[in-house]
Amino acid sequence: MNRKLNRILLIIAIFLYIPLGLLQVKINYRRTIENLESRMLLMPGQMAGSLVLSGFRGIAADLLWLNIEDFWHKGQHYKMLPLFDAVSWLQPEYVTVWAVGGWHMSYNIFSNVAEGFEKLLNDFTNSIENLSNEQKKEIQDIVDIAKGAEKIKEEISAYYGRWLSENEIPQALSRLSGYEEQLKRFEGKYPEIVGIAKRIVEIPKEQIMWYEKGIKFLKKGVSYNSEKYDIYFELGWTYYHKGQDYPNAVKYLEKAVKFPHPAYVDNVLAHAYELNGQVDKALAQWKKQLASGSFESIAERAIRCIKEEGAFNPKKRRMLGIDKD
Repeated sequence: MNRKLNRILLIIAIFLYIPLGLLQVKINYRRTIENLESRMLLMPGQMAGSLVLSGFRGIAADLLWLNIEDFWHKGQHYKMLPLFDAVSWLQPEYVTVWAVGGWHMSYNIFSNVAEGFEKLLNDFTNSIENLSNEQKKEIQDIVDIAKGAEKIKEEISAYYGRWLSENEIPQALSRLSGYEEQLKRFEGKYPEIVGIAKRIVEIPKEQIMWYEKGIKFLKKGVSYNSEKYDIYFELGWTYYHKGQDYPNAVKYLEKAVKFPHPAYVDNVLAHAYELNGQVDKALAQWKKQLASGSFESIAERAIRCIKEEGAFNPKKRRMLGIDKD
């Protein structure tokens, strides 16, 4: 009887705090966009966990994970965020929730918020086509703001371009916030044009926010899983591939290789060394892989290319002009 009652209470608790979490993520999202302090008013699972879920954390986490999978397949990424927080609270040593959560924030949602950006640019161009020359001169500041925001958007999206380091991100956010303030001067006279320009500015700002949220989530995961390679690698990879922040990529990948790990982690570290300007360490890393028999043919080619041509990594080769477009 007690077991049956416990199961019923568990199901009721799950259904009670999931809607709370879904509401909270909308609140948090708007608060973050507006540069307000962002923290959960009530962590999904904290109160319910204290009162009801004692002894049932594994079951609760499994049920929440099923909801995450469902939202993922439906493309409802925002609804997944409070559930990631809940599962990570219930089972902080479950590395998959940290890895998948960080990936969704820094990759999937980062990409989704930019949907329609090209249309916005076209709408902006069309909205000023019929203006008089005098009006075009009057809104030149708005045009410059839109171009500035577009440039930042390009910088945070182009792999072969230059991304924003951890030190440069605050500068970019400051510029975007400054653009938003400048646009307020034109709201009364050109509301439609300003509305489009505002959204052009908001998109790269939101993208940077989601990238940072993913990084922050992974760092939190590291604090619970500091004796495993997994989250160190996920964090290092996100810095390396998404952020193109090579000093931080090296920092966390070096931590990952201190623990038992697959051979591809050494491979990524070698690439990170090269792009971070640490060519001697990149060579040493490739020689280590050659000696271990891992990625042997790739290691041989990497060593030859670095010694004879100056670079092996495709991006580095392109930067040095060894390979063309």
